[in-house]
Amino acid sequence: MKLKWAYRCEVRDGNPVMIRKNSLWEALGLPWQEHKVIAFVGGGGKTTSMFCLADELAEQGKTVIVTTSTKIRKPENRLVVEAETESDVRDFMKAHEELFTAGKGQVLVTGLSSPEGKFQGMELSELEKLGGLCDVLLVEADGAKMLPLKIPREGEPVLLKETHAVIGCAGLDCLGQTWEEKCFRYELADQVFDQEKGPVITPAHAARILTSERGSRKGAEKLEYRILLNKADDESRLSAGAEVLKALGEEWAGCCVITGHLEG
Repeated sequence: MKLKWAYRCEVRDGNPVMIRKNSLWEALGLPWQEHKVIAFVGGGGKTTSMFCLADELAEQGKTVIVTTSTKIRKPENRLVVEAETESDVRDFMKAHEELFTAGKGQVLVTGLSSPEGKFQGMELSELEKLGGLCDVLLVEADGAKMLPLKIPREGEPVLLKETHAVIGCAGLDCLGQTWEEKCFRYELADQVFDQEKGPVITPAHAARILTSERGSRKGAEKLEYRILLNKADDESRLSAGAEVLKALGEEWAGCCVITGHLEG
């Protein structure tokens, strides 16, 4: 998928304002840091957004490694090396050093094929070393079974020790839908909400999950954190995103990005 638009949200006079940016990277507004490790967590659109960001960074001349600490869909039409260890990846890059010339820009996907046809990460101790092979390491750090909203269980997400930033994702197609249909691990909602949540997901519910230390921000309390609202592919979804922004309030609206993508 190609990025249709990306809006960075700012709070002006107490009100959230959406400002269109030229790229997802610009919209996220993350401070640059050498050997940056960025984790994607939460629900809908993680993988699409991760590869979109990887391609943008490669266009800037960065060497980007994309992987997972759990499992992702097996990528198609990508430069992939199946590897069990960091040294396997290092050997591959050395054997194809013409692809990884400094400043040239390249995206490399690494992991292992799993029995169910997905791509899974290598051992955590090996994942920790991958950041030294690239300018940016992007890691999908939990799964949501293709659902737009996610509440993490114990042991999730799986963040690397060197993680600098976490991007908490949600798909706007969750709004107005039932918890059973659109929220992965909805049965854990009591750990996020202090009162009865009701039958359908509201903007306030999504905002709470995305900002809670028991929700998408789990493990990211001391890290750079961004909220990414995906699937704003038309004007009605953008309006829905604006409702989530209001629910986020002044503290969090300025950390939010809203994106839409084009098919194909």
